[in-house]
Amino acid sequence: MKRILFYLLPLTLTLLAACAKNSDTSVIISAPKGTFNGQFRLLTKNSTGKYDTLKDSIVLKMTSNYHFAVTADTTVKHAGSHGTFAFDGYYIQFNDSTFKANVPRTKNHLVGVYQYIYDGTNFKMLRASSSTSPDTIGRYDLVKTAN
Repeated sequence: MKRILFYLLPLTLTLLAACAKNSDTSVIISAPKGTFNGQFRLLTKNSTGKYDTLKDSIVLKMTSNYHFAVTADTTVKHAGSHGTFAFDGYYIQFNDSTFKANVPRTKNHLVGVYQYIYDGTNFKMLRASSSTSPDTIGRYDLVKTAN
Protein backbone atom coordinates (compact mmCIF):
# COMPACT_ATOMS: atom_id res chain seq x y z
CA MET A 1 0.00 0.00 0.00
CA LYS A 2 2.85 2.40 0.81
CA ARG A 3 4.38 1.75 -2.58
CA ILE A 4 1.15 2.73 -4.36
CA LEU A 5 0.91 5.96 -2.33
CA PHE A 6 4.58 6.64 -3.03
CA TYR A 7 3.91 6.67 -6.78
CA LEU A 8 0.38 8.03 -6.68
CA LEU A 9 1.09 11.17 -4.64
CA PRO A 10 3.60 12.76 -7.07
CA LEU A 11 1.37 11.85 -10.01
CA THR A 12 -1.63 13.48 -8.35
CA LEU A 13 0.33 16.62 -7.50
CA THR A 14 1.60 16.86 -11.08
CA LEU A 15 -1.93 16.54 -12.48
CA LEU A 16 -3.28 19.15 -10.07
CA ALA A 17 -0.54 21.60 -11.00
CA ALA A 18 -1.07 21.01 -14.73
CA CYS A 19 -4.84 21.40 -14.51
CA ALA A 20 -4.77 24.48 -12.28
CA LYS A 21 -6.20 27.63 -13.80
CA ASN A 22 -3.55 29.68 -15.59
CA SER A 23 -3.68 33.42 -15.69
CA ASP A 24 -3.33 34.71 -19.21
CA THR A 25 -1.06 37.56 -18.22
CA SER A 26 1.96 37.85 -20.42
CA VAL A 27 4.99 39.97 -19.80
CA ILE A 28 5.45 42.74 -22.34
CA ILE A 29 9.07 43.62 -22.97
CA SER A 30 9.33 47.21 -24.09
CA ALA A 31 12.00 48.26 -26.52
CA PRO A 32 14.66 50.55 -25.13
CA LYS A 33 14.00 53.86 -26.87
CA GLY A 34 15.01 57.43 -26.25
CA THR A 35 18.32 59.16 -25.59
CA PHE A 36 20.75 57.53 -23.17
CA ASN A 37 23.87 59.16 -21.74
CA GLY A 38 26.60 57.35 -19.89
CA GLN A 39 29.91 55.59 -20.01
CA PHE A 40 31.44 52.89 -22.11
CA ARG A 41 34.13 50.86 -20.37
CA LEU A 42 36.54 48.43 -21.95
CA LEU A 43 38.13 46.10 -19.41
CA THR A 44 41.17 44.13 -20.57
CA LYS A 45 43.16 41.69 -18.44
CA ASN A 46 46.85 42.58 -18.52
CA SER A 47 49.88 40.29 -18.11
CA THR A 48 49.85 40.65 -14.30
CA GLY A 49 46.26 39.37 -14.10
CA LYS A 50 44.72 42.75 -13.24
CA TYR A 51 42.24 44.60 -15.43
CA ASP A 52 43.04 47.81 -17.29
CA THR A 53 40.02 50.04 -17.88
CA LEU A 54 39.45 52.46 -20.74
CA LYS A 55 36.50 54.84 -20.36
CA ASP A 56 34.59 56.99 -22.81
CA SER A 57 31.38 59.00 -22.49
CA ILE A 58 28.78 58.28 -25.14
CA VAL A 59 25.25 59.24 -26.13
CA LEU A 60 23.08 56.46 -27.53
CA LYS A 61 19.87 57.38 -29.35
CA MET A 62 17.39 54.55 -29.94
CA THR A 63 14.14 54.90 -31.86
CA SER A 64 10.89 52.96 -31.79
CA ASN A 65 11.51 51.67 -35.32
CA TYR A 66 14.63 49.81 -34.06
CA HIS A 67 17.34 52.20 -35.22
CA PHE A 68 20.22 53.52 -33.13
CA ALA A 69 22.97 56.13 -33.33
CA VAL A 70 26.05 56.60 -31.14
CA THR A 71 27.14 60.22 -30.80
CA ALA A 72 29.07 62.49 -28.39
CA ASP A 73 32.86 62.77 -28.36
CA THR A 74 33.71 59.80 -30.56
CA THR A 75 37.35 60.81 -31.02
CA VAL A 76 38.61 58.88 -27.98
CA LYS A 77 37.83 55.15 -27.64
CA HIS A 78 34.32 54.64 -29.04
CA ALA A 79 33.36 55.16 -32.66
CA GLY A 80 30.31 57.12 -33.69
CA SER A 81 27.96 54.80 -35.52
CA HIS A 82 24.40 54.05 -36.55
CA GLY A 83 22.34 51.06 -37.60
CA THR A 84 19.54 48.77 -36.45
CA PHE A 85 18.94 46.62 -33.38
CA ALA A 86 16.85 43.64 -32.28
CA PHE A 87 16.12 42.49 -28.73
CA ASP A 88 14.38 40.03 -26.47
CA GLY A 89 14.20 39.90 -22.68
CA TYR A 90 17.86 38.96 -22.23
CA TYR A 91 19.91 39.95 -25.27
CA ILE A 92 20.15 42.87 -27.63
CA GLN A 93 21.90 42.72 -31.00
CA PHE A 94 23.29 45.76 -32.80
CA ASN A 95 23.95 45.81 -36.55
CA ASP A 96 26.29 48.75 -37.07
CA SER A 97 26.14 50.13 -40.62
CA THR A 98 29.58 51.72 -40.24
CA PHE A 99 31.35 48.59 -38.99
CA LYS A 100 33.60 46.71 -41.41
CA ALA A 101 34.64 43.25 -40.18
CA ASN A 102 37.85 42.91 -42.20
CA VAL A 103 39.28 46.33 -41.35
CA PRO A 104 41.60 46.70 -38.32
CA ARG A 105 39.80 48.58 -35.55
CA THR A 106 41.24 51.50 -33.63
CA LYS A 107 37.96 52.27 -31.85
CA ASN A 108 35.17 50.18 -30.40
CA HIS A 109 31.86 49.87 -32.22
CA LEU A 110 28.43 49.05 -30.85
CA VAL A 111 28.08 45.83 -32.82
CA GLY A 112 27.12 42.25 -31.97
CA VAL A 113 25.11 40.62 -29.19
CA TYR A 114 25.06 41.98 -25.63
CA GLN A 115 23.37 40.89 -22.44
CA TYR A 116 21.30 43.79 -21.17
CA ILE A 117 19.12 45.09 -18.37
CA TYR A 118 16.62 47.90 -18.95
CA ASP A 119 14.18 49.12 -16.31
CA GLY A 120 12.78 52.12 -18.19
CA THR A 121 15.54 54.45 -16.97
CA ASN A 122 18.79 52.54 -16.50
CA PHE A 123 20.18 50.68 -19.49
CA LYS A 124 23.18 48.42 -18.90
CA MET A 125 24.86 46.20 -21.48
CA LEU A 126 27.73 43.74 -21.21
CA ARG A 127 29.67 41.77 -23.80
CA ALA A 128 32.67 39.50 -23.47
CA SER A 129 34.76 39.45 -26.63
CA SER A 130 35.56 35.76 -26.65
CA SER A 131 36.23 35.70 -30.37
CA THR A 132 39.11 38.16 -30.20
CA SER A 133 40.24 37.89 -26.60
CA PRO A 134 38.48 36.06 -23.77
CA ASP A 135 39.92 38.59 -21.32
CA THR A 136 38.24 41.65 -22.86
CA ILE A 137 34.85 42.92 -21.69
CA GLY A 138 32.82 45.82 -23.09
CA ARG A 139 30.38 47.42 -20.65
CA TYR A 140 27.86 50.23 -21.11
CA ASP A 141 26.26 52.01 -18.13
CA LEU A 142 23.65 54.37 -19.54
CA VAL A 143 20.79 56.45 -18.12
CA LYS A 144 17.78 57.64 -20.09
CA THR A 145 17.79 61.42 -20.43
CA ALA A 146 15.08 62.05 -23.04
CA ASN A 147 12.33 60.26 -24.91
